[in-house]
Formats: sequence, structure tokens, C-alpha cells
Amino acid sequence: MQSEEEINKKLGRSIARKRKAVGYTQDDVSLHLDIGREAYSRIERGITGASVAKLYALAELFGCEVEAFFTEANRSPSQQVEAVERQLSKLSSSEQKLLVRIVEALAPVLKKIS
Repeated sequence: MQSEEEINKKLGRSIARKRKAVGYTQDDVSLHLDIGREAYSRIERGITGASVAKLYALAELFGCEVEAFFTEANRSPSQQVEAVERQLSKLSSSEQKLLVRIVEALAPVLKKIS
């Protein structure tokens, strides 16, 4: 079982990735959450856990679901498959086929790079 500290660190890294993906600074997010920049920084560093209310506010700000923070934080293969499956289910059949072809073409390239 993971400690609360380990969970907070993973969750914080996930939140930071989401923030960067949408182009916000820590200052932007701390203003939105109505907390100090240092308090928000402590969440991203995993020193402090984010409350449920803050997670919902972050999800709304980043345009994602709350569970996205947890699925990114836990990188087990089965959970990654579930996350991809959830995203695919939102697409039309033709979009799903296109995405699968892209992944199939990209996977060998990524394998060579890593």
C-alpha cells in the first residue's frame, strides 16, 4: 500500500502536467483557486494534498475530469488501457480507427527512441 506522501507526490506531478499542458502558470492557478502561490506549489510538489473541492476546481480549470489526475498518477498498464478506452469511447468509429492507426505507426518509433 502506498503512503499518503507517495500518493500526494504522484497526484502533484499529475496536476503539474495538466497545468503545463493547458499553458497556465502556478500564479494563474493559485489565483483561480484563491490560494497563495506557495500553497499551490506545495500541492504540485506533493507536500500538501489537494482537497476534493480543489481537485474539482482544478479539473474545471484544466478542462478534464477529476479522475484524470488519478489515472495519470497511477501508471499501471491496466489503468492506462482503461484511460485510453475512455478517451476512445468519446470518438466516432472512424475517429477511433484513425487514432488506432496513428498509435500503431507511432509505437515502433517511440520504442526505438527509448
